[in-house]
Amino acid sequence: TGNLTELVIVVSDELWQGELGAILKSAFQESIKAIPQQEALFDVYAIEPKDFSSIFQTHKNVLWLSVGDTATIERKGQKWAKNQLYVYAQHKTEEQLIKTLQKQIYEIREWFLDKNKKRRIEKLKASAEKEIQKRVQEACGVSITVPKGYQRAAKEENFIWLRRDLPKVNIISNLWIHVEDYYSPDQLSKKHLIQIRDSLGRVHVEGPQPQSYMATEMIYEPDFALIKEIPYTIETKGLWTMVNDFLGGPYIAYVILDEEIQKIIYAEGFLYCPSERKRSHILELEAILSSIKIK
Repeated sequence: TGNLTELVIVVSDELWQGELGAILKSAFQESIKAIPQQEALFDVYAIEPKDFSSIFQTHKNVLWLSVGDTATIERKGQKWAKNQLYVYAQHKTEEQLIKTLQKQIYEIREWFLDKNKKRRIEKLKASAEKEIQKRVQEACGVSITVPKGYQRAAKEENFIWLRRDLPKVNIISNLWIHVEDYYSPDQLSKKHLIQIRDSLGRVHVEGPQPQSYMATEMIYEPDFALIKEIPYTIETKGLWTMVNDFLGGPYIAYVILDEEIQKIIYAEGFLYCPSERKRSHILELEAILSSIKIK
């Protein structure tokens, strides 16, 4: 039960109202990067241990914190329900528990984020567009999970653009994949990756106004992080804007170095969603990108 972005934290009111609670709120309610409005990573529900009834036991994400006889942090799947993630952290004193969380809270958060990403991928696979996935494989040499509703918007050698329009709610989700030869480490710099997306945006995404096209919004510096060594993968997150117009939104991109064939795969999801909350849509795009596999 529960949405993917919900987290049940079982903790005493005393701990929740103090320094330990502040650590938890700071980590789990941190705003998602590269979304124009503030939207938290998780919707957090703090429950006293005595109130943790069977109705909460089937929740997807459960974090239990307590002061007790032993010092432990354990992670379990399916403790009370199928596909559940349960994390239990205990220490002998409140001060020691706080110190432990200060060191490991972001690692614990990553457990829940990674589990949610895997859940999303499994859900997307159930409605995958097999024919579209085949076209991506042919165009760019990568496999990727593409959910129902995406259609091909453009295709060239070493490039494909997929798009899903939801006109009733005014949401457009986009995926594009671009492949280029690898010849220098400079191609993996933030500057070059912005140049890639700006060149793609200028050629392929025209706005309704004359001389309008998509570009990276540089008022807010795009986030840039190495997320995997093998294959070497960089994740970037930022905002896009329409030059000479007033459109914009968030984007997330994975850049993968295929050392065997000396190619760079630039895969991006970008979103147009002016009047709705963007969290679920951008997290879906992130899950899709994380499903990419190179031969």
